[in-house]
Formats: sequence, structure tokens, C-alpha cells
Amino acid sequence: MFRIIFNNLRNRRKQNGWLFAELIIVSILTWVIIDPTVIILHDITSDPGYDADRIINIRINNYEPGSKYFDVSGYDAETAMNNFNIIRSKVSHMPDVKKFAVSRDVINAGSYMSGHFNSGNPAIDTIAGSSMTMDYLQGEPFLSTYGLEAAEGSPSIEQLETASLNWNDIIITESLDRTYWPDRRGIKDKQFYMFTSQGDTLVENVVGIIKDFKPFSYSQLSAVKLWPNEIEDHESFNTINLIVRLKDGIDPETYIKDNDKTIRNELQVGNFYVKSIVSQKGLIREYENKKGITSQRNLNLFIAALFLINLIVGVTGCVWLQTGKRVAELGILRSYGARRSQIIKMLMGESIVLATAAAVIGCIIYLQYALKEGLSVGYEGNVGIIAPESWVNNFGAHFAIISAIVYAIIIICVIIGTYFPARHVSRIEPVDALRDE
Repeated sequence: MFRIIFNNLRNRRKQNGWLFAELIIVSILTWVIIDPTVIILHDITSDPGYDADRIINIRINNYEPGSKYFDVSGYDAETAMNNFNIIRSKVSHMPDVKKFAVSRDVINAGSYMSGHFNSGNPAIDTIAGSSMTMDYLQGEPFLSTYGLEAAEGSPSIEQLETASLNWNDIIITESLDRTYWPDRRGIKDKQFYMFTSQGDTLVENVVGIIKDFKPFSYSQLSAVKLWPNEIEDHESFNTINLIVRLKDGIDPETYIKDNDKTIRNELQVGNFYVKSIVSQKGLIREYENKKGITSQRNLNLFIAALFLINLIVGVTGCVWLQTGKRVAELGILRSYGARRSQIIKMLMGESIVLATAAAVIGCIIYLQYALKEGLSVGYEGNVGIIAPESWVNNFGAHFAIISAIVYAIIIICVIIGTYFPARHVSRIEPVDALRDE
């Protein structure tokens, strides 16, 4: 069978020239479409590095002066703090609440900042990159509520949450630690140096290391620095987030639906009111919609689906035209005893071999572009940020995996596009095929 297939391709190389050229172009276009689509889906669906289940986010806002709900007596710092402590107490007594933390920033919707720094080691500080920075309130079980885990050589999560930290003590993620101290585990004598515009040097002491997590649902695992902070006055209460972890077996969406009104009424104290209640996964969906991530993902999937449908239709048309010119040849094979299944396998084998050669050439051509322009890195937040090694940011692995996906897609489309015309022509009886000969 293989000998017949290769002989047929050699004998019909002129007739197959256009189809072969078309498949090369299709291979390149498939790379252009599939690469960003696969990376987008990978980033959105990959493990976030923390436990996103059973978390709800309650955003507490403060009525401003001028609002008809503003309470003048509750505006001073002491009253505001007392009122907020009442809210904390009420949250701790909410049904099915396992743990909660107060925070300004929240994972997936925080106000992250990128900053450049060095570790004082000239050999390592040549590495270009930056990290995201987020605040957490000291003394709050922020890390454990999200289910973040301590890395090797670091104090435990419980120790980090109960430690008394200074303003320049920071917790970093594992990828940031391994980038700047690849041969050292633990936190001993690890510092970062940041230089201000005034020429001052800010020293950051590393007091803990946690495993990598995704700051945004559409990013990859990233380097993050967490700064301890505190609420200094009543104006700091303008926007406060309550990160609530529910007990095992409690569905956050159902919990919010059943308790939304009660929570809003209970937590309205003084000038404080509940602006929103949303599950962590709901927050992710909202933020993806807000940033245009969902529409971009759907557009990419639509373009990919439309392209593949057109590819199948195009291959089907080309193969149908080619097989229509080979009716007599196939009729002779049938008259010599070739079965219908053998005819189908032969035609499909020719298309697969042709598509394989075209896909290899197409990927090699795209490689020249990729070496110059790079491969897809996903959505914003992935560029320039230190991240752990993965197939996405490893050029060789990235190119090999996407090439394999491109090849598989082309072969599947070619098989589908070849099967129906091959099946049709295999059903023609030898006497009908040879009638005009």
C-alpha cells in the first residue's frame, strides 16, 4: 500500500502541486491562528496556584459626605474603627463561614504595580524583569484564606500571618526567589534594593516565600511581592475587601443567592455599606469581561472554528476535483480486485503524506518568523514579568507543542476532507468507471 501511495504521488506531482502549495499556506495560517488561541486557553484554564473554590468577595464602601445616607457622627476615626470591628464580628458569625481576611487588594482584581529592583548580586542582577506588587493587611489571614502555600525553606503560612513585620518586610513568590537566589533556599540575608527618583535606596527584607500563583486569571504564574500594610485612619476605609472562605461543601454561588439581602442588611453599619458580593470565580468572570478577555477569547475561537471549517471544505473540494479525474484509474484498480476500503485508504494515505510534507515545510517557514518576532505570550501581564519555567515561555518546547497541534489539526481536516470524496468514488462500479475508456 505504501509503495502504491508514494508511486501515485510521484506520478501525479504536477497535478498535486496546487494542493501541496495550498496546504503549505494553510499550515502557516494555522500557526498564526492556533498559537495565540492555545496560549489564551492555557492561561485561562491553568491552575491558578491558590484555592479559588468556596471564596466570596464582599466589597465594603464608605458613604461620602454629601450622600443622603452619610452619617456625620460615624465619620471620625474612632467611630469608624468601632463600626468596622462590628462588621468583622458579624462576618465571623455568618453561617458557613470558615475564615475571612480584610484586604485592600484581592487576587484577580487588585491594583498591582510593576517595579524594577536588584539583589546586590551583579551576576544575577543582569536579569531583566520585574514583579507585580500587592498590599495585604498585617495580622490578617490573607494567605491562608486564599489557600496559598509556603515554599521550601520559608516560615509556615501561620507564622507569616502572625509575625510582627516592618513596613519594608516583604513576602515573595518562589519564582522570584529562584531567579535571584538560584542556589539558596530559605530567607536568610535575602534583600532587594530599589532606587527612588530622589536617589535614595529602599531596602526590602525577604521574610517569607510562597508558591507561585496567578495574579490574574488570564496571566501565567508570576513573580509577586506582597507588602504588609495597615489601616491608618478612617479615610483608608473608603474601599475594603472582605475575602471570605466558606466551609467545605458550600457552593459560593448558591450561598450568595440565598444570603445576599441578609448580608447587605447586616453589614450596613454607620457609613459602611456593601457595594458588591461575588464569588471568586464570579469575580474572575466579571474582570475578564471588563478587560475584554472573554470577547477576545470568543473571537479567537470563532476565527479558529471558521478557519477549520473552511479548511475542511477547501480540502474536500480539491480532493473531489482530483478524484473526479481519476475515475478510470480507480476503476482499473477495482477491476483487478481492489476493495472499496483499499481505495479509500489509498486516497486518504496520499492526502496524509502530502499534508505531512506541507505541514513540515509550513512550520519551518513560520519558524523563521518566530525566531525574529517571537511566539505568543498571551494577554497583558505576561511580558517582562519574571515567571517560572514552563512550555509557554520556553521557545523550543512552545514551538514543538504548537507545531504538533497544528500538524494534528491539518491531518484531521485532511482526513475529513478526503474521506467523503474517496468514499464516493470507491462506490463507482468498474464497468461504469471504464465505460468511456
